[in-house]
Amino acid sequence: MLYGSGMARMGPVQVRLSGVIKVDEGDREIPAVNTPTVAEATALLDRTARVNGADGVIGVGSDYRRIAIGRGPLSTQTLVAVQAWGTAVKQAEAVVEELEAPEADAA
Repeated sequence: MLYGSGMARMGPVQVRLSGVIKVDEGDREIPAVNTPTVAEATALLDRTARVNGADGVIGVGSDYRRIAIGRGPLSTQTLVAVQAWGTAVKQAEAVVEELEAPEADAA
């Protein structure tokens, strides 16, 4: 886990996942592996930051919502929307080295 000490902030990062919970004829939810969770959203948040050059994410927050959407005259489906956000950071020493590298190449 990163705590921000000795880190340079790169900027905000955010992800959003969504999926519909399916129901059977009796309107009972059918368990599915593709319904997003907060754990999946925060893991994707970290991966997104790392793909863009960060060493990790600090100040992580998340929001999990179940939203009823219409399916028919007397029944509904549920949309699950999960968001996660934070600040991408990189080790300060690595940022300084990157800033000095173009000057060394120009000489």
